[in-house]
Amino acid sequence: MKIGIQTRPWGPEMNRAHLSAVLADIAGAGYDGFEIGAQHLQIDRPEILQELAASHGLEVVGIHVGGEIYDPQSVKAALDNLARIIAYAKEVGASYIPFSGKMKENKIAAELANQAQNLNQIGRLCQQHGLKLCYHNHFWEIEQGCAELRHLCDHTDPALVSLCLDVGWVQRAGGSPVAVVEEFMGRVGYFHLKDTTPEEWREIGYGTVDFGDLLGLIESRYDGWLVVEQDETRRQPVESARMSRAYLKEQFGL
Repeated sequence: MKIGIQTRPWGPEMNRAHLSAVLADIAGAGYDGFEIGAQHLQIDRPEILQELAASHGLEVVGIHVGGEIYDPQSVKAALDNLARIIAYAKEVGASYIPFSGKMKENKIAAELANQAQNLNQIGRLCQQHGLKLCYHNHFWEIEQGCAELRHLCDHTDPALVSLCLDVGWVQRAGGSPVAVVEEFMGRVGYFHLKDTTPEEWREIGYGTVDFGDLLGLIESRYDGWLVVEQDETRRQPVESARMSRAYLKEQFGL
């Protein structure tokens, strides 16, 4: 399996104005590739990211996007931009479009149906460009026994919509990462590895997620990308990146 990292801990300014330095940190920490939010990129200039990634020997794993997919008007307004981002992702050699939904309490049946319908539509756009759409969960899809995540999987086309399963958010929501991976493995396109305590996000191996059983399960049934994501860090981002990478290598040979 290849190990990547999300560039989020470096913050918007570094991602936008000093991305070469971010990628130097990532390559130096021993990662194979990276995922980055579309909001940090010049979508009309794919050659910039192509050249930066190549100069640091890294693969572009995914271009992260998000939106209010339960709202038809929001999706309609965003589709042109999404189409441009998907075309950009193809140009820079990405394989995945991780997509985060927006939280809304007590979604009604029509809103849940809209989510599924809109994800199918976005997934079709991705498929046309040879990309895989992977829905990224947070805590609300995991609460109430994974009710929203299960509805999403039951009402989307598996050929169009996969999951970017974030195990840290599963833990934060009170779920069992092993149990959730076991149930949804058939829909997983790739994983976000994330560790946490009840109070803060931590480097991999320094929180409460049991990665022993979890990675044993993943390795037995999956051979795609594992992407480290740490939403916030008290350390320098490169230090956190190195700690997470060292833990995966030393404890699991990854």
